[in-house]
Amino acid sequence: MIEDVLKKFAEKFNADLEKEMNTLRGGTLVAAMRYATLGGGKRLRPFLVLLAAEMGGLTYDDVFPLMMGVELVHTYSLVHDDLPCMDDDDTRRGRKSTHAVYGEAMGVLTGDALLNYAYEYMLGNAVKAKNVGGYITAISCIMVRAGYMGMVGGQSYDIDEEVKKQFKREDFINMYSGKTGALFQAALGAGAFAAGLTEEEITALLKCGNYLGVAFQLKDDLDDLKQDQKGVDEKEKKPCLTMLSTISPEAAKEFVELDRDVAIDTVKDLKNSENLVALINYLLTL
Repeated sequence: MIEDVLKKFAEKFNADLEKEMNTLRGGTLVAAMRYATLGGGKRLRPFLVLLAAEMGGLTYDDVFPLMMGVELVHTYSLVHDDLPCMDDDDTRRGRKSTHAVYGEAMGVLTGDALLNYAYEYMLGNAVKAKNVGGYITAISCIMVRAGYMGMVGGQSYDIDEEVKKQFKREDFINMYSGKTGALFQAALGAGAFAAGLTEEEITALLKCGNYLGVAFQLKDDLDDLKQDQKGVDEKEKKPCLTMLSTISPEAAKEFVELDRDVAIDTVKDLKNSENLVALINYLLTL
């Protein structure tokens, strides 16, 4: 079962990630970086890097720096998301968020440091890559999709509730494509570039990442609705508009299933894509 494969991967990845983070030396900032990074999670994005890389014959060790890099980028985004000026969340994954432990200013710096260290770590390991050119392109893939045209761009829309009041369904799709889909694209694209896959294969994986990310975010909205959050931040009692403000839950379920099917159809005929197809089904089963 793919969930068992993912669980075993996460256990190994967490151990290796902790080992690498423990090599850092410093005071409160480094402690906060470790706290944020080692706080658990499914480790989906590094797993996607590996699944794409394995399609081209690479191994876990071959792409660990890219896996760690994309997870550090993801973690920085969560640290900044939780800040009082953003989502203002004091908890993350069942424990206090980084800024709630270390203070708001240190939370800002922790996110900054994690983003910079992600690229420092990936570039520092480039010389060890089997395909240096493909590896550098993989880093570029992560950088572009984490930036203003990708994840950060999507988040910039998400923080403005007044703007979102005017959103149509397509606007939410574009926002989800940025805030969630872009980093899924980055992960699959990074593994594909590092492995030297063909242009056709890379294009298919990038398309898959986008559809997977949009559906994953919408399914998350549906899960929140099931938990009786009703699209409202209970602490602040302020609106938290999602795509569910434009379509019914039933229509949203159909949308998730449609995007799931497109994501699968895009990659199912690629060589060694069985685990990726299984993961998509696992993540997007309602």
